[in-house]
Amino acid sequence: MKSTETGVLKKSNLYFSSPSPTARELYYYPVSAGHFFCKEGYHLVRKNYDSLLISHIIDGSFTFIQNGTPITAHKGDTVILDCFKPHEYYTEDSNETIWIHINGQNCKAIYNQIVKNGGNIIKCSDSNNIQKLLFSIYDSLSNENTPNEAELSLKIYKILLELLNPVQIKSKGNVSNEDSVEYAKRYILDNLYEKLSVSQIADAVHMSTSHFTRIFKSQTGLSPYDYVLVSRLNRAKEYLQETDLSISQIAYEIGFNSESNFIYFFKKNTGLSPKKFRKLKF
Repeated sequence: MKSTETGVLKKSNLYFSSPSPTARELYYYPVSAGHFFCKEGYHLVRKNYDSLLISHIIDGSFTFIQNGTPITAHKGDTVILDCFKPHEYYTEDSNETIWIHINGQNCKAIYNQIVKNGGNIIKCSDSNNIQKLLFSIYDSLSNENTPNEAELSLKIYKILLELLNPVQIKSKGNVSNEDSVEYAKRYILDNLYEKLSVSQIADAVHMSTSHFTRIFKSQTGLSPYDYVLVSRLNRAKEYLQETDLSISQIAYEIGFNSESNFIYFFKKNTGLSPKKFRKLKF
């Protein structure tokens, strides 16, 4: 559809999305997406839009207000803004942008970490990939067919991961470190039933705990501890959907010392109890 905002050229388009209850509970999901061509005079001021904005500047400039100060991004930059609270942005000359508004589980937490790591303007080492992912989401919303929400969530996650730690993810550099991290990931997945500690995993790859933690996060975007938690959560989802194991059995299979601790962990991270998750149809 066409935008009626001042300064947005007629060749611009935007689309909206209505996520399913499952997407709201479990996924990252797009709220809207657009490919805008703007001229001087485009200026948006809004109290809130209940989402994060990710905007990649294809050409021109994009200025937003941060604590009363204008900050300008340029061609090749990617901007992420918290639109849950009042926000303002505009162009001083003209621009072309591909953008999405997103929401979902853990959005605010990952936004805070992105800004903590690199601010609201991110210079991704592979800006073409960011642009490609954004256009892919935009194209999915423009299609008359209902988009695959799991695939959209994965694409959004890939974008967030790039923004979370863009340089380190792309600049691994040391082959031996890459091999060590891959071995560590396999070690974690093979030993989820154990009470894994970071020092135990570091010992398995013959590194000090501090060095291993730094290398692991630089290549995966997650701390070893968070990677273990995510792996346990994913393994639990597989067991719930693909086996008849009891909740108690699953808890012990993925390293929890009690069923109640597992249920608390699962519900905290998915918004659903294991029993309710098992009943979902994918």
